[in-house]
Amino acid sequence: MNSNTSAVSTLKNSNVWASKTLNISVQFWFIIAVIGQWIFAYYVTAFYGGAAIDGDFMKWNRVLPHGYVPGGTMGNVAVGIHLLLAVIMMIGGPLQFVSQIRTRARSFHRWNGKLYIITAFIISFSGVYMVITKGTISGLIGDISVSFNGVLIMLFAALAWRTAVARKFNSHRRWALRLFLVVNGVWFFRIGLMLWLFIHGEAVGFDPETFRGPFLTFLGIGQYVIPLIVLEMYLHANKRKNIPVKIAMSTFLVILTVLTGIGVFAATMGMWLPRL
Repeated sequence: MNSNTSAVSTLKNSNVWASKTLNISVQFWFIIAVIGQWIFAYYVTAFYGGAAIDGDFMKWNRVLPHGYVPGGTMGNVAVGIHLLLAVIMMIGGPLQFVSQIRTRARSFHRWNGKLYIITAFIISFSGVYMVITKGTISGLIGDISVSFNGVLIMLFAALAWRTAVARKFNSHRRWALRLFLVVNGVWFFRIGLMLWLFIHGEAVGFDPETFRGPFLTFLGIGQYVIPLIVLEMYLHANKRKNIPVKIAMSTFLVILTVLTGIGVFAATMGMWLPRL
């Protein structure tokens, strides 16, 4: 009897330890990701905002092809709104997932969440409008990929709002997490690209002049599909009482965190800082 009780206690403690390890690993990734997103937000503000303040809108085109078109008022406004809201989302969005804020500042969590979801709608709509009117540097495949990302953002935003209103908070959290990932598709694309270049030391799988190639096609879709797959893997592991599964997922998340950190570093040093 004592032996059985001891075994049950050991198993329970091991499961608790595995759950804590999984939570710590996902928090570790979240911290690295937020740091990377806030660096990107600073870059967007400094580069595009600085150019706007100086009245040098043509500077936008050094990074964003056809970002500014003389006489194209509607398109230019759409780009400006898209960039401004992207910064707002990258700064305010992660705050929705900080448990201390969610429990101790519920009013802020609700209103920031509403702003986040509304902004997601607007930014996805303006993004699709930009694709239709200006296209992407990656051609038709890039246009389709970005547009589908926009559709996912609007869908997940609607579901996050609906479940919050219905007070289905467990479901709301899952849809909010999915929304957070697809909204940051552009950021995932950039750190994924720079991670790839960091590993290979040169452009492999695409032409840097035309910005076309199989790797960019893969990355254009993977920028939101891969994070969503990883999220579903995490949610599945988190709800199971299977210690090996949780440990395996924790290990996988640590590896992803390291790769994310390298991608953020490479993007910061090779793409964002040199342009400021």
